[in-house]
Parts: sequence; C-alpha cells; structure tokens
Amino acid sequence: MMQKTESNDSDFTALWSNPTELECGTLFLNLKLADDIFFNKLTNVTCTSEKMITESIEQFQKNHSRPYVYSLNYLELEDLLKSKGFVYFDTQHVLKKRTIPPKRPSAIKITLDTISLWTGIFCEAYDCKEWTDSVDSILKNSLSLAEYYVDQSHSSCMVLYEKNSILGLYCLGTIPSRRKQGSASSMIDFALHEVHSRGLEFLMLETYERDNLSKFYSNLGFENIYSKKIFTI
Repeated sequence: MMQKTESNDSDFTALWSNPTELECGTLFLNLKLADDIFFNKLTNVTCTSEKMITESIEQFQKNHSRPYVYSLNYLELEDLLKSKGFVYFDTQHVLKKRTIPPKRPSAIKITLDTISLWTGIFCEAYDCKEWTDSVDSILKNSLSLAEYYVDQSHSSCMVLYEKNSILGLYCLGTIPSRRKQGSASSMIDFALHEVHSRGLEFLMLETYERDNLSKFYSNLGFENIYSKKIFTI
C-alpha cells in the first residue's frame, strides 16, 4: 500500500514541480513556488548518501528555496541529516478512507475556460496570491492529467489524481471568510463517491501536523496509515 500511495504522491507532485532523480531519491523543485514544503522537497530516499544530501542542498539554494527532506521512518537518514545541520520541522500524515457518505454533493469541474476560478480560490485559501500566474500555467499544462474542482459556492477547491487504483485528493483549501461552513467536507464527500463509482480502493490525502487538521479528518472517518518526518535547515 505504501509504495502505491507514495507513487500517487510523486506523480501528482511532478505535475506542479520539476522532478530530478538523484542517487537514491527524488528531488522536486519549482522556483516559482519557492519555500513550499510540498512542491520543493527531497523524498523517496532509500539510502544514506552524504553526496546526495550535499547535492540537494546546493540545488535548493540555487533555486532560492528552503531545503525540505522527507523521511519515511528512516532513522539512518535522519541521523545523517542531523549531522549536516538539519532539524526536525514537521510531520506529514498519510490518510485513507473508503466509506461512502449517504449523499453525493455536487462539484464544478474546472475546464480551460474556468482555470482562473480555481486559481483564485486556491491562492486566497493558501495566502499565496503572488503565485497566481504560475498556478494558472500549471493548471493549463495539467488539466488533462488531473481533475480540478471547486464547490458550488466557490468557497473550496481540490485536485483529484487517480493512480494505482487510488484516488489522491490534493490542494484542498477553503477561503478564510467561508471556513467551518462545510464546503471542504462536501468536497471530500464528492471525492469519496468518485472512489466508489470508479471502483477504486480508497481515497488518500495528506495533512501536516502543523496545520492541526488531524482531528478534523479523524472525525470524518479517515485512518492514518503512516507518517513522514520532515527535516530542514
């Protein structure tokens, strides 16, 4: 299961960020989304290579981005990172759910003509309006590979990415003035019905410890299947 979910994550990230295969890990970088913990990262690390860590740091610095390295319970990697000056920063939890809610909500699928609608909600939700042009460009290039949705009230946005019989839910966000009104939950319910209608195994999403949303997802019935520690300098 872990290999399938990590592959889903990596392939989606590659739609937004440029991947580079290193000695034993994948480096994702997007200069225009600098310092973002999800789109700028070294992940899928399978060995303790000091050379690779040094090379990664150089690439992060070249792209004016803070280095983030993900560890999937890899203690030797974490010791190497600490020796290179890295410190623990956050934990990413990988969650899943299969149970279908009784009601299927509606959602608006984004087309080439409505990209700006999705971008506007996303950039307001994540407080990154300086990314507007870059996000617009990303959507134009990935509309055929991922599905972008907003809710009926134009309050929340999300991306659905299908791979390995798993539906990954990414970039779920709600504009600040309309939070705690059920729009994000409605989007999740829509995604769960998509899992059922497509005959997929489950819905997967990821959340960071610092966002304090673990209880929210637990209350919605999500199960934490594993976690990744994140280190930075």
